Amino acid sequence: MTHHDLVHQFVLAEISDDYEEPEHITENVLERARICGMLLEPQDVCKTLIDLTESGLAKAYSLSVHPPAEVRGAPPMDQLQDYYFLITPKGEKILLSKRDQWPLDEEDCLRPGWSPPAE
Repeated sequence: MTHHDLVHQFVLAEISDDYEEPEHITENVLERARICGMLLEPQDVCKTLIDLTESGLAKAYSLSVHPPAEVRGAPPMDQLQDYYFLITPKGEKILLSKRDQWPLDEEDCLRPGWSPPAE
């Protein structure tokens, strides 16, 4: 798994069970990356959210309306904080297919012998 793939996996895991806001996603992804010895910046997580949305692995939603309204395509980077994100069935399939390469155990502790991928 590449560095890029792992960041995508971290973000997909964060949005896999509920609508999540970018700030929450970013905090948790940065913490997982830190545990794994990887350096990430908040904008890396935001770019990944856009990539996942554009590739159909995630969807963006406006929760300011009821029921939540799906946004077509990816929201603009400068307005990302106004949206929530959720994994798609295609994203779930990708997440599950690489589960055996997940670097953390059930308590979010690094698995023995795991080392970060090259960038």
